Amino acid sequence: MKPQSMEDLENLNIEFKNYLAGISGKFTEDLIHLLKGESINYLNGNTQAHIKAFYFEYEFDYLNIVFWGVDHKGEIATEIMFLPTKKNNKDNGNEKWSGLIPQKIWQKASDFEDNYEGDDFDEILDEYNDEKYRLFEQWFFDVWKGASEQTGVKTNAYFSIHDTYFRTDLNTLKTINEDEIALRYE
Repeated sequence: MKPQSMEDLENLNIEFKNYLAGISGKFTEDLIHLLKGESINYLNGNTQAHIKAFYFEYEFDYLNIVFWGVDHKGEIATEIMFLPTKKNNKDNGNEKWSGLIPQKIWQKASDFEDNYEGDDFDEILDEYNDEKYRLFEQWFFDVWKGASEQTGVKTNAYFSIHDTYFRTDLNTLKTINEDEIALRYE
């Protein structure tokens, strides 16, 4: 069934929220391993002791998350990793699907975009996307907080959509820009 209204899209966000709740445990485990310096491939002789901050970025469409660590100069000191480390593609309905957002949800939203002809299209789609990103970001913040509390590890960490000047400081949940982050490495 194709979404025909804002209510249908709201139901997709409820389904997405439930999906995120279902993967929270595995994702928290991934973050715990990162905070402990496990499962990270370090570059150029770097070690866990060289890591001064973690970066997490996500893609706009599929919400795939990548991670890397930086050293005291703000230079990449680890290989880039995709998170979660193990995706349950069978839950997404297609073993070839690589997006974090389940394919079924993504497809229904895409069908709405392709087929809805009402005058309120932009408003409805904006509301849907605003709520989807709010749910996604809040979920990430919650699992980050849980992983940090479980490990007792406090490190500089930033979360954002890919290729942006602004990021969320995961310790304060405040927006910070690249220039402000760079000052922390001086």
